[in-house]
Amino acid sequence: MSRLGTRRFQLTRPQPGVHASLRPARSLTPPCGALSVGFTRGISPPGATQATRLRPSAASGLSPYGSMDTSRHHPTSLTRGVFGQKAEHVDPAQMQLAFDAIVQMLAGTGAQPDAGATSSPDGRDGATPNGSSGGGDKERQAHPHGRQRLPEHLPVERIELLPPEAQDERATALVRIGEEVSETLEWRPASFVRLQIVRPKFAVKGEPEQGITIADVPDSPVPRSLAGPGLLAHVLVSKYADHLPLHRQEKMFERWGLHLSRSTLCGWVESCAGKLAIVVEAMAKDALNAHCIAIDATGVLVQAKDKCRRGHFWVLVADREHVLFRFTPHHNQDGPKEFLRGYKGYVQADASNVYEQLFRTEGVTEVGCWAHCRRKFFEAMNSDRDRATVAIGFIRKLYAIDKATKELPPGRRTEQRRMDAEPVLVAFRAWLETEDLLVLPRSPIAGAIGYALNQWTALTRFLEDGRLRLDNNRSELELRREAVGRKNWLFVGSKDGAEWNATSCRSSPPARCTASSPGPTCATC
Repeated sequence: MSRLGTRRFQLTRPQPGVHASLRPARSLTPPCGALSVGFTRGISPPGATQATRLRPSAASGLSPYGSMDTSRHHPTSLTRGVFGQKAEHVDPAQMQLAFDAIVQMLAGTGAQPDAGATSSPDGRDGATPNGSSGGGDKERQAHPHGRQRLPEHLPVERIELLPPEAQDERATALVRIGEEVSETLEWRPASFVRLQIVRPKFAVKGEPEQGITIADVPDSPVPRSLAGPGLLAHVLVSKYADHLPLHRQEKMFERWGLHLSRSTLCGWVESCAGKLAIVVEAMAKDALNAHCIAIDATGVLVQAKDKCRRGHFWVLVADREHVLFRFTPHHNQDGPKEFLRGYKGYVQADASNVYEQLFRTEGVTEVGCWAHCRRKFFEAMNSDRDRATVAIGFIRKLYAIDKATKELPPGRRTEQRRMDAEPVLVAFRAWLETEDLLVLPRSPIAGAIGYALNQWTALTRFLEDGRLRLDNNRSELELRREAVGRKNWLFVGSKDGAEWNATSCRSSPPARCTASSPGPTCATC
């Protein structure tokens, strides 16, 4: 490689900024409450220009965070997104160091977050959005060590091993006084069964004019098909729960000695999806009576003649544990409006503009997602670690409060949430408005702060009702079914195939299904 080419990919690390001391200064009153917070940030008079207000430097002692570098943010974020872990872990010790300075400053103004109220029941302070404590002090469930007992529902096969002395004429001199049993877990390959349904014919003796009597043919999910309910359920579960495309199932069946073409399997999926659609539509009508519905979407490729088009799968999670999947060819505002037509209640979603018309609908109330807000600050860690760590510390306090009150009844939880979380939110809002005047406009930390301020009403909606959740993680977890499957089947064959996918993915057994094998009833649980 040439010298010029080597320089093209070289990244230089900038010199770290000099941190100045943090001391109280002038008062700043936020619009969200009677709270005065003072920081030494070099805030200019109202007549100063924006360029003047956004010019504090570490060398002049005007910013406690030092100089901010954005040159390495995008390469580091790309590297972490491709090769790094997806979990947003922050060292709790570093978070506490950055957060303590802000708490001590707020202590003089009466806006200090109540540390005692935000501590978790086990004495540890704070929690991450998934409910566990941050960093290396994750809660771990105790699992027994040693060899586990095999489930009792498994069929048992006995193999007796006799000693040589008990296998010949000497066995007559022996008396059996007991036995020792050891168990191992064995696998029996799946197999096809030729299920014969016999319908005997009967006639009345001496009266042939009465005709023949025979039992009716039993109903089948796919009329005039060789597939029974168990095989149909196995195909659906394998495709939508185990993420095995039909061409892989075709090869598996060939190894078991039976050729079932991919077109035949596709016809079975189409017929089953038509039957399951009746159940799914009934669930959709019942979901409109829910108190809160969480919604999210992910993209998918739809096969076309020239090149694949892009569609979107949507998931709706009602508070009654109804999980519904929908497909739309376009990611626009028409989809959510159609899915939730006639609904009145809370809708929890991210800040995408596709929900704007839905939230303008009378009777629909927007609920924000603190996990998305936290993710914005986590993505800004590479360019402005100090500010991002402080913001994550505030959000950590909110999750600690939510965890400490999750066992309370909804009414009591609403009161306790307001009592504990409002001081934290007031202090957080004051900090956001102060730092919004200091950060560079196009920096990642400015985007995170702007997101939090713009979505503040929706983010604080959880104070109204104890049944509302802080984040939209439940819909993202359910949508993972489609995301994992997409890595295997890559695209859907057509719009109709996407509709079958949305219907059957809801009807496939979830992870909590404990059936030993996917039978006919398991396919619709």
